[in-house]
Amino acid sequence: MNNHSHSIALVGYASSYAENEFALLLDNQSEHIQVPRKLKRYMAPFAINSLTATTAALADLTLTERAKDVGIYTSQTGYSNPFNAEFSAALPSSSESAEETFKALWLSARVNPFLITNALNNNLLGVSGLNWQLNGDACAFIRDQFGAFGALQEAMTAIAIGECRLAIVAVGGSSNDPLSQWFDGAESDITAANLQGATSLVLASDDWLLEHGKQALARLTLVASGYDLNAEQLTSLMTHYVKPSQLLSFYIDSGKDKNRALMQGLMSLDMPIQPLNSFTGSDISPSIITSIACNLSALRKQEHVQGISVNCDQDGFYSFVRIENESL
Repeated sequence: MNNHSHSIALVGYASSYAENEFALLLDNQSEHIQVPRKLKRYMAPFAINSLTATTAALADLTLTERAKDVGIYTSQTGYSNPFNAEFSAALPSSSESAEETFKALWLSARVNPFLITNALNNNLLGVSGLNWQLNGDACAFIRDQFGAFGALQEAMTAIAIGECRLAIVAVGGSSNDPLSQWFDGAESDITAANLQGATSLVLASDDWLLEHGKQALARLTLVASGYDLNAEQLTSLMTHYVKPSQLLSFYIDSGKDKNRALMQGLMSLDMPIQPLNSFTGSDISPSIITSIACNLSALRKQEHVQGISVNCDQDGFYSFVRIENESL
């Protein structure tokens, strides 16, 4: 179990999701941005959502500083690429051997030549850096809750120690994407990529706020993280970190017994709660970043001062983040 203490200013946030019940929790949905054709060739399917969310999060800011003063920290969830549709147009109508099929695909001009680039685990980081011409501190994470928390932690640490003055934290993808469902033996249509959601936060150092005359929307504090909590640890954490005066948002993959105790403990608290695990689906990117965005949207709508986001995944990794609403 790790304890964290320093708080960092949040100056922008936005999400890009399909129009569904989950999207109603967020008050800053945006239309997809126009991406240069050359850049689009390198993009994994979910990247357009992430670039859209980041553009909206940066709407009230300018990246006029030196490129190295802005850091990018990303996390990709699920399998971004490839899908059957990437190959089907080039497949021969009939072939008698695997050798003939391979030769047809290899020589075909109808197969996306950037398949490998699109499938890379740092695709989102590379595309984001190219789109905004940034070459500062950067880090890419993958897979589920730990990856998203790692990106947030890295960004906050970079701000705190002066590695950057602005930090973009971008997450996208889905843990229920068609390819992962197929690997798990579930029925899934892997012939096309589904629309996958994304959320982006923009963090800033205190000296950047002072220099630009900006006010933080909120301050974030990483308060705890770790694996495999027992009942005593859960009780201690909830007693210490989760207060009745806060608004609670959480996402828990509750199918595993080791996470069920945490969900039951949180649901028993006498406080306003947003259980994000009710919104699992193919276009949800279940991460602490998503929880923060939903929590802050609710805090601002309800003029509430404090919130806390709690996330737990199927592997038993949990994270607690405190949110102080500064926009009242």
